[in-house]
Amino acid sequence: MALIYGLAVLLIGWPGIITAIVLVSIGIYTRKIWLIVLGAIFAIPISWYLGGTPRFRYIMYGLPIFFIGSAFAVKYGKERLAWILTLPYIGIMGWLGFTVLTQ
Repeated sequence: MALIYGLAVLLIGWPGIITAIVLVSIGIYTRKIWLIVLGAIFAIPISWYLGGTPRFRYIMYGLPIFFIGSAFAVKYGKERLAWILTLPYIGIMGWLGFTVLTQ
């Protein structure tokens, strides 16, 4: 049971959020699409968890799709668009972190 709890904390907590952002950033910088897709996979648990709350009900379920769009942008050589597509996730998670720290 402790293993499942530890896995949930890693995937849904701040380690999962930071891992997703770091993987996507490294993937865009090195132009490795598989790292961006892996970052999108790491973004799914926290997105679905927050999608169950009234404030984030509709936007959070589709947020990892922006990372997939970023992977397509890298595939077609549009690095600037790839960075822009990461901003919604980084912005929402940054706002969430700010809100948690200022409570």
